[in-house]
Amino acid sequence: MINIFSLKEEALLRSVLDTVDDGITIIDKNLNVLFQNEAIKKKFGDIKGRLCYEAYRNRAEPCIDCLILKVLEDGKPRKVLSDTVGCNGNVMWMECSSGPLLDEDGNIIGAVEIVRDVTEQMFLTEQCATLKREIERQVDFESIITQSKSIKQIFNVIKKIAPTDSTVLITGESGTGKELIARAIHSNSNRRKEPFISVNCSAIPENLLESELFGHVKGAFTGAFRNHPGLISTADGGTLFLDEVGEIPQPLQSKLLRFLQEGTCRRVGDTKVQKFDVRIISATNRDLEEAVKDGLFREDLFFRLNVIPIYIPPLRERKEDIALLANHFLQKFCKENNRNVNGISSTTLKVLMDYNWPGNVREVQNAVEYSLHIAEDNGLITEEHLPAKILNQPKEKIKKSGFISIEEFTKQSIISLQTEYNEEKIAEILGISRKSLWEKRKRWGINRPISN
Repeated sequence: MINIFSLKEEALLRSVLDTVDDGITIIDKNLNVLFQNEAIKKKFGDIKGRLCYEAYRNRAEPCIDCLILKVLEDGKPRKVLSDTVGCNGNVMWMECSSGPLLDEDGNIIGAVEIVRDVTEQMFLTEQCATLKREIERQVDFESIITQSKSIKQIFNVIKKIAPTDSTVLITGESGTGKELIARAIHSNSNRRKEPFISVNCSAIPENLLESELFGHVKGAFTGAFRNHPGLISTADGGTLFLDEVGEIPQPLQSKLLRFLQEGTCRRVGDTKVQKFDVRIISATNRDLEEAVKDGLFREDLFFRLNVIPIYIPPLRERKEDIALLANHFLQKFCKENNRNVNGISSTTLKVLMDYNWPGNVREVQNAVEYSLHIAEDNGLITEEHLPAKILNQPKEKIKKSGFISIEEFTKQSIISLQTEYNEEKIAEILGISRKSLWEKRKRWGINRPISN
């Protein structure tokens, strides 16, 4: 009989660990990967010696609510279901079990993590799909996909303010998902069983916007052949979302202000004042404070709308969401178009991470949809399948847009832009006020270029 314990302990341990299907990783207290078995190498490649959050999740800092950090802190084993991106660019769902690694004296010197790929099961049942949404979005906010610290901080704010009736002003660039945040506030409020009515104030002609919001009576104007209740009436008991609120014409701003103050309004052509119970959430990609200074927006209305301000950062400031969003949209469009593209290559993901995404989440969605139609079934989306705008980005811009701080990015942008644009245009491009631009120049010691 062969005595297997005559083999070297390390060789024996590796032989055992390499035969199991589950992935096994040993991580030290500094979160460096010390050991991987063959199962985990097949999914993520050889990442021994690298930081676990950098190698497994393509992050520049430890994950929020990191399981390993909690185990290292108190030594208690934990289990969680988590999403991550494999070396082929595919999003995978892993069941992770973590426990402490102890020395001979019982001191915690690291952690052992065992992961099981449950991606297939996640897509097999509706119950698991629901669990996927809960973990992927961290909170039950419909259609918001993120692992960004800044967005999750917004989630914490939403949970606190959703049950109130306070007005909310959501600001951010186009395509960042302002309406999704508004819907999340409504769906987590006491009004969630009542209507959520959305209106884009810039999409309705000025002469019709008042009637659309407040309603009109028959004969109020040419073409008013019947009574129209208006969106405020329709939203009674629920929430009215005013997108692009900065585009509301000034004569109408005073009527909206009165409704916010008193909860009452009159339909166009009517003498009867009606009272409605409606929560107002508004959004804009404009700097309303600047619009107030320029006399384009009422200051008292701004203060009424801006009781609870929520700023959604652009995608270039939360790059950790790019891979997650790209793979989400790929799965979505594969299903809708009956396609079978296997994923996004790692080099292509790097290109996507380096791109600045001026159109934010909406542009990611469009780029993935385009790439899907260009790519072949049973293959990966590669760089050649990306839209020309992304591929043609100047190399020096790609290099500069790596993982740097928001402040450093803004500083570099100001220095770069001021050679071609005036103060007003620079502020517009960066989405800040001229006052904010002046303050940033002063803080960072950036002098204006001398005009010829």
